[in-house]
Amino acid sequence: MSLTQGFCPKCGAPSDNGELCGKCKAKDLVWVEIPARLECTICPSCDSVKTSGMWSDSAITREDLSYTLVETSIKIHPDVKNVQKSISIRDTSSNRSLATVLVIGELYGIPVEHTAKIKFVWVHEQCDRCSRIMGSYYEGVIQVRATGRKPTAFEIRRAGEIAYQIEDQMQNAGDRLSFVSDVEETKDGVDITYSSQAIGTAIAHDIVGALGGSYTTHPKLIGEKNGIRLYRVTYSLRLPHFSRGDVIFREKGYFQILRQNKDTVFVKDLKTGLNRSFRENDDDPLIGNIRSPEAGTIIYRDAGLIGILDPQTNEVLEAPDRNWIEAYEGQNLLFLRHKDTIIPLGVETPEDES
Repeated sequence: MSLTQGFCPKCGAPSDNGELCGKCKAKDLVWVEIPARLECTICPSCDSVKTSGMWSDSAITREDLSYTLVETSIKIHPDVKNVQKSISIRDTSSNRSLATVLVIGELYGIPVEHTAKIKFVWVHEQCDRCSRIMGSYYEGVIQVRATGRKPTAFEIRRAGEIAYQIEDQMQNAGDRLSFVSDVEETKDGVDITYSSQAIGTAIAHDIVGALGGSYTTHPKLIGEKNGIRLYRVTYSLRLPHFSRGDVIFREKGYFQILRQNKDTVFVKDLKTGLNRSFRENDDDPLIGNIRSPEAGTIIYRDAGLIGILDPQTNEVLEAPDRNWIEAYEGQNLLFLRHKDTIIPLGVETPEDES
């Protein structure tokens, strides 16, 4: 035995420098703490979790959540090495679970082991978002209309898609109380009911960005809370006279509407394929829209003409050839009709066919 080796003052076993031996230190130390009861508040409608009074979305199942909560509730002394944990959980009722926890490790060279049971209580409470949804809460409406016409089916569908895309973005960013309450088609267009001014502004802005037009806001005072005035805001969103994709006739030519800015129309010249712009004129004849063309099989392309099979009569029609259109025999040419004129729009693609 080394002359520098001491003895444990409690049990007399050999120890370094006369300190408590590993066995005595381990015996007197609370090396693991496991609560006897855990409680978790969840929303029965959307499975959101309430923590410290705040609701948050949960992307995991209740089973995975229970294991995570048990795991994080176990407190182990930093001197314990080679820790291993075993957790098993079973439901005893719809709002009760029982967790059995086994923890083993090594403390000051001494193997340690502890088993405990945790009573798990699930508290079901409607979250802030679901309570608003169930209560038909809203802060305003976006009324999507069009100048001199009803919005097209595409515009109505696209407005709804944009609204729900914005909702997803804001929910993913943690803004739980920004949601779309309803999207309802009306005889004049579509009404989008929203829950917060933040999402209302974002939706109106993005619809105008995607479909053109402009909007005005009309706030209405509905009350006061904690000294703050509460308003419901109606967005009157007016789409342009022509929708994107419309083909109009002007100056003996045909032009596809690309976008509009105030009273300026940005178009594609269907003769040259080049883009240009001019002042908006609601009197320009509307020929059709590129989303609802006809398609005819190309029979030949020669001498400045494209011969196609008329899908209505099976006779050969001739359309003016356009350098910007890359087309070959056997392909389908998309076109619109204007009186006796065939207006080529391009070649049908797999996306068009679907």
